[in-house]
Amino acid sequence: MEVDPGRSKVGDMGLASQDGASEPARADRPEPQVRTSSAERRGLNLNKLPYLVGPVAFAIIIVLMRFGYVAHVRWWVWLIVLVSVTVINVVVDRIYQAHRSARTLDLRVVSQVAAVTLVIYLTGWGPVLWAAYIFIALENMARAGSRVWRAMVLWSLVGMVIGQICLAQGWLQSELSTPAAASLNVMGGFVLYFVIHMAGAIMEQNEMALAQKEEAEAHLRLSEDRFRSLIQNSSDVTMILSDAAEFRYVSPAIKDLLHYEPEELVGLVSTDFVHPEDLHAVQTMLGGDFQSGPVTAALEFRMVRKDGMARDVEAVVSNQMNRPSVAGYVANIRDITERKKFEALLAHRALHDPLTGLANRQLILDRAQQMLERARRSGVPMAALFIDLDNFKDSNDSLGHGAGDKLLQMVAGRLLGILRSGDTVGRLGGDEFVILAEGVSFARGPEMIGERVHEVLKPAFHLPGIDGMTISVSASIGIAVGDRPSAEDLLRDADIALYRAKGAGRDQSVLFEHSMQSAAKERLTLKSNLESALEHDQFTLVYHPIFDLEGIQIQVAEALLRWQHPTKGIIEPDAFVPVLEERGLILEVGRWVLNEACREAAAWHARGHRSSMSVNVSMRQLESDQLLDDVHDVLVAHQLDPSLLILEVTESSLMRDSVATVSRLNLLKQLGVKIAIDDFGTGYSSLAYLRQFPVDVLKIDRSFVADMSRSPDAAALIHTLVELGRTLGLVTLAEGIETHEQLEGLRREHCEQGQGFLYSGPLDAGEMAALLDTARAGQPTDGAGADPRRAGAAKPRSARRRAPAAVPPSGRTGAH
Repeated sequence: MEVDPGRSKVGDMGLASQDGASEPARADRPEPQVRTSSAERRGLNLNKLPYLVGPVAFAIIIVLMRFGYVAHVRWWVWLIVLVSVTVINVVVDRIYQAHRSARTLDLRVVSQVAAVTLVIYLTGWGPVLWAAYIFIALENMARAGSRVWRAMVLWSLVGMVIGQICLAQGWLQSELSTPAAASLNVMGGFVLYFVIHMAGAIMEQNEMALAQKEEAEAHLRLSEDRFRSLIQNSSDVTMILSDAAEFRYVSPAIKDLLHYEPEELVGLVSTDFVHPEDLHAVQTMLGGDFQSGPVTAALEFRMVRKDGMARDVEAVVSNQMNRPSVAGYVANIRDITERKKFEALLAHRALHDPLTGLANRQLILDRAQQMLERARRSGVPMAALFIDLDNFKDSNDSLGHGAGDKLLQMVAGRLLGILRSGDTVGRLGGDEFVILAEGVSFARGPEMIGERVHEVLKPAFHLPGIDGMTISVSASIGIAVGDRPSAEDLLRDADIALYRAKGAGRDQSVLFEHSMQSAAKERLTLKSNLESALEHDQFTLVYHPIFDLEGIQIQVAEALLRWQHPTKGIIEPDAFVPVLEERGLILEVGRWVLNEACREAAAWHARGHRSSMSVNVSMRQLESDQLLDDVHDVLVAHQLDPSLLILEVTESSLMRDSVATVSRLNLLKQLGVKIAIDDFGTGYSSLAYLRQFPVDVLKIDRSFVADMSRSPDAAALIHTLVELGRTLGLVTLAEGIETHEQLEGLRREHCEQGQGFLYSGPLDAGEMAALLDTARAGQPTDGAGADPRRAGAAKPRSARRRAPAAVPPSGRTGAH
């Protein structure tokens, strides 16, 4: 951007004039260029004046001298003087024009003053013609600016003094007497000073006014240039519209927005480029009140591009009709298409699950509320189905979270495929899905929707990237049908039904009943009471004996957890262990079980009994590095032989993180304890995996024992499992022996140990100690030769179900 030259010249001229007055002899500093004189601006060539003045002055002087009006001097003297003066002044002026400086300016002033002094005093009327100095002062100020007035006054007075000296000495003729000439010189000097000073001041004011005007014009040009640059280079479109909505001006940014050149749009009607669906809204916003006065409106709409594509824009339109310089509507338009897309993406993500793209909880609640309101108005039935994938956690842990995510995506795709477009499928998180259905979907009842879900999940899933691996998935489904006060109530009841479905086993659907709600409230009460159960010593252990199948001798006692509730009595672990896991209390309770069982085993050992103690370890405990320290501490604290402690882990726990599990089990084995696999045959382990684990005991799940007399396949499986244990050098133990037929079948297969109500149910510590004492004394125990139900006759049937001490079969700590 260029700096205003006029402003620089004014400042420099003022500085040069001050220097010239105070230091006329300084001529070595360069003189900045001055502004163009007014005479030159009017077209008068000042360079030619000296050539014209000389001949004219010579002619006038000759005439005046002929009539005796001036001193008589020979004509050739005048010719020489005028020619010399003209030549000298022309040369000096050329020097000044070529080298503008304070020195050349002073030289020019001196030469002109000398010329005037010589001419006026040579006429004999020098003191009278002092006004001639004013003319050359004005000429110099016109050429060099007001700053030269001081130099003109100084050298003019010097010239008048020299002239008066020449007159007084008689060197020049005079038409006046010496006193008159002196008086006129003195008065002329005063007048000369004031006139030149006044002329300089007036010219200086004019220069300042002109400089201010030029500065204002420069600022205006700069402002206009900035504004023009902003408009021309802004990414936003600026346009001016007439009162008929025609384009009068359009900035170049329109090329990026609508792919039109600005010239193509000028004169066209702007509303022709508004999307038809938004035209009415735009006309309403910019009508009536907007057109009545100087107001501004902000709006968003779509404009149609040259290729027919629509672009979202944000416009700020101001009414400038009352400004003559504009006389129209000024619109600033910004392309917000990408912003709109991003906002839509954010809105979608706010209401949808990022993994599956299904509706999330917020959208599910909104859709459910809408369905409830439609059901109230029209009576159309609707239902919510809570879906939880069975044992998904095991698959996710064994195959990895990446494979688990792919499985969830495939499940979501299948669920979407069985519903109408009006129904909703959502994911609440983890492996929990929700289906909202209404109307036609109920043609054969809500249970049929659950059956369709079961059917669509039956085919095995082939996960991409996992060659040859197929996964079978089943689901537990809770269904809630009918009107509810709110969507939260509908989903709550479906969740309660889901809890009942999971309790009934895998791949089950349960329709909500109002009686379930009271049961759910009871569970909630238990949850609140469970927080203080350990603190108030409400947990207790019972012990389930394990016998040698041949000699019916007690080999091991398995420690099982019970909750002695102050008002509800004994509560089985199935009812509270999941809550322990949920509340993060499972590690603390598991540590208590381990310590209490080892304390009891040490007491038995002190009384001479060599029976081992078996303690169930939950999945959470097995994943914790604290387990090794806990086992070591209780063995040391109770001085228990490590070989008398057996830690039971479920098959699914082993497969959760096989590498880390093998490492921890090896460390436990180094302490001298034994390891047993519980519920073997129900998980996903293979022989190759089984060889990796430092296992001592293989516990065959009760479900196989229960079916062995009814199903040849179950009997064959028992045979296979016993042979597998024998091949690997493991002790085989059958759970759930309740009949002599089962006992004899297991003996035929050479199964080594057994546990079940045929021998004894779980006993408290005192009863177990008495049983051990009886066995050591050689007295008959309640075993194979006694009433098979005698030991458990006082126990309710629910007490015969195997349950973990701290977790159910998915993650146990020691309870049946």
